[in-house]
Amino acid sequence: MNLNSPGLRSIFFSIVIILFLSSCMDENNNVVTEPVQVAFVSVYHAAPDAPEFDIVVDDRTINTNPFDYASYSGYLNFVTGSRNIKFTAVNASSALLDTTFSFSEGKAYSLFAVDRLSKLDALLVVDSAAVPSAGKAMVRFVHLSPDAPALDITLSGIETPLFSNKVFKQATSFQEIDARNYSIALKNAGGSDAFLSADDINIVAGRYYTIITRGFATPPAGNANVLSIQVID
Repeated sequence: MNLNSPGLRSIFFSIVIILFLSSCMDENNNVVTEPVQVAFVSVYHAAPDAPEFDIVVDDRTINTNPFDYASYSGYLNFVTGSRNIKFTAVNASSALLDTTFSFSEGKAYSLFAVDRLSKLDALLVVDSAAVPSAGKAMVRFVHLSPDAPALDITLSGIETPLFSNKVFKQATSFQEIDARNYSIALKNAGGSDAFLSADDINIVAGRYYTIITRGFATPPAGNANVLSIQVID
């Protein structure tokens, strides 16, 4: 994702600080250390029947509070290269999901914990988008409902679906839209009638937004995490 986005400016300043600190002279031996190379990684909990998580990166827990369903971390600085990532139940020693991803310097990523607990998986998306034109914003869609069908996503005032026939675990590229208030509606792929909507979503010029569908279309007994729409930036 382009570093001109307001949501990433703070990350840019973070990397400047990191590079400055890591290049300072060591007080003990006057040796100049190498700069720390970082990537930017956000984490989102989309597993609707999973417990609250601890997120463990290279055997270090990075969250201070339990990371519950629908939580979003915002962008975090990750050292580049191959990183082992585990999702565990809070204070548990065994991992519910143990995976490894490689991250490149200066790139931004979104990491989603997805699917039912019995099939818990990690979806990694590279966040890349052009700078929006004046008066415009960028928006994408990520389908994270494990039992929902293929979906069309429509925005009020736009005649055709902005995103069509998107299936579980599919993330679209960013699309440019006018900055204004929208109602977002979900339809079965190819259908004409919306079955779920989110109203009065304020889209601000120059920003980047992710529309997420999460939760169960048909929740199991005792589970209240129904299919819903969430917009994050």
